[in-house]
Amino acid sequence: MKNVCIVLAAGVGKRMHSSLPKVMHPICGRPMVQYVIDAARGVSDKVIVVISEKIDKTVFSNVELVYQKVPLGTGDAVKQALTASCNIPDETPVLIVTGDNPLIKSSDLEELLAFYKDTKSGVALLTALSDNPIGFGRIVRCKTDFVKIVEEKDATEEEKKINEINTGIYVFAKKYLTDAINEITPNNLQKEYYLTDALTILKKKGVKVSVKKLKRKFPVYGVNNRKELSIATKIIQGEILDKLMLAGVTIINTDTICIDFDVKIENDVTILPGVLIQGKTTIGKDCVIGPNTRIVDSVIKNHVNVQYSVVRQANMGDNCKIGPFAYVRPDSKMSKNVKIGTFVEVKKSQFGENTKVPHLSYIGDTKVGKNVNIGAGTITCNYNGLQSKKKPTFIEEDVFIGSHNTLVAPVKIGKGAYTAAGSVITEEVPEDALAIGRAKQINKKEWAKRRKKSNG
Repeated sequence: MKNVCIVLAAGVGKRMHSSLPKVMHPICGRPMVQYVIDAARGVSDKVIVVISEKIDKTVFSNVELVYQKVPLGTGDAVKQALTASCNIPDETPVLIVTGDNPLIKSSDLEELLAFYKDTKSGVALLTALSDNPIGFGRIVRCKTDFVKIVEEKDATEEEKKINEINTGIYVFAKKYLTDAINEITPNNLQKEYYLTDALTILKKKGVKVSVKKLKRKFPVYGVNNRKELSIATKIIQGEILDKLMLAGVTIINTDTICIDFDVKIENDVTILPGVLIQGKTTIGKDCVIGPNTRIVDSVIKNHVNVQYSVVRQANMGDNCKIGPFAYVRPDSKMSKNVKIGTFVEVKKSQFGENTKVPHLSYIGDTKVGKNVNIGAGTITCNYNGLQSKKKPTFIEEDVFIGSHNTLVAPVKIGKGAYTAAGSVITEEVPEDALAIGRAKQINKKEWAKRRKKSNG
């Protein structure tokens, strides 16, 4: 076994002021701990993640999960991991990282592991120089030699002036780690078992403890509050956008764009200002997205244009045009060359090729065939207010729906049929028929003239 990595992800994170566990706060559409796990997977044969019972285990895959039922500190969390994975050989390097440091990369961990090996250390830790070390454990040295790590709450005023901080990343030989963990006591203000005490214990036993400083400077060394979450998000978002642009995506104004980690975008796509693309959305070639558009968990094929619109959990074929100001709700599917136009809302509906809903309409729970034109102001009345289940509407191919129509579900419009403007359609319309569902117009001559006279 090359090495094992333990990810500490059971902390409460009180400074987040949230009911959501700290490591589960999202950065670009995924929990921050996932970035740490990715870094660990890049260097380790086996990744063990220590979590609390408040964390949803279904978000994790290809890792070994260990529960820390009572939050007794980092030392106890590591002990739980070692107890659950007792088959780790004694000489195996055990890499330990905190789950709240999403900016750490596999390359940083590789360098620490190489340093650990080259220095023939029993323990190696990763430190950094911070302009604002408040809240972090300080590295206490005697000249250049490591003495101990002191936590902020236990530090003296002189120790608080130290700007070399503990990143919470270590490599231990497994046998040394096991021995030291069993000797840690909660002799501190927090009454917790500090993993940092293991280094002091081992140093006193003559085990070589080496310190490696990070070559690069992080803006945050662990996310502890919402401000630091924002800083980390901005950096990771920048990395995502850089990768897309280098792969052939045009992004007009990166400061106004948010694209999640799992989004896939083909080349020659143009992203205009004010766009959010979230979840597991995929976008094909030669699309134009935006401005001011949000797309969530959707599949968008090639040559699609979406502007000033919201699209959620929908599927669009080639050459579709969406918006401006359209709302495409979940479970909607558009074939090729479909237009969902200005101020149109669609929900749980299917649209065949070359079908158009140009403006001012609501289409819900509807199956629409190809070559259909739906006139302005049309709505499908899919809910009667009495039953929770919505009623379907079926519009077959080559149908023309007149402006300001109300289609009262369940109802079917046959192939090639027309409906007159202003109609309320409550019954099936046969193929190639014209349906007129409106009151007969009556003109009362000179009525307005008489009314004006009566009002004097």
